[in-house]
Amino acid sequence: MTNQYLPPLIEIIDPDCPPIKIKKLAEINDSLNYDDEVYSFYRQDEFLSVVHHWIIKPNNKAPYLTTEQFDAPLAILPWFIDKLVFFRKSSVEGGLAPNRIATDKELVGGEHLILGRAMDAGNARREGGYYIKNLDRDVYFHKYSDFQSLLISDSFLFEGGMLDLWKDLADKYKAGTL
Repeated sequence: MTNQYLPPLIEIIDPDCPPIKIKKLAEINDSLNYDDEVYSFYRQDEFLSVVHHWIIKPNNKAPYLTTEQFDAPLAILPWFIDKLVFFRKSSVEGGLAPNRIATDKELVGGEHLILGRAMDAGNARREGGYYIKNLDRDVYFHKYSDFQSLLISDSFLFEGGMLDLWKDLADKYKAGTL
């Protein structure tokens, strides 16, 4: 079965110089895990694009920029905060059912999203974290068909400022000032 994805948004290849009509909202680097890895948040009309970018420095070759882009409706901002609170509650407190590591897919701003627990968030400590998957958007590099996802380690989320940044953007979205 072949997935049918929504048309892609504009790909942000140079995070320091986004295309015209794309507004940079914020930037944060994951200094707890990798000083050179940056997450930039952009607004494309009624959509949020999060671009994870870093410089690869291969031996005896010129360094180059690598990017991974995650897109979703702007409504993901408060949705993620609410889902994270729900996710962290025990099932007795009304949270995620026992033995589940991800929410059911939910329609958010017209796109299907999932929040799940990652056992390995890809940092050097191999700690856990969370992932958000957009089941309606294909990855940009098209080496294989897969939906877009955003992976955030626990340390970056709770100690490194990512959750605070996300809450700030969610508040601005709800207030109509984003």
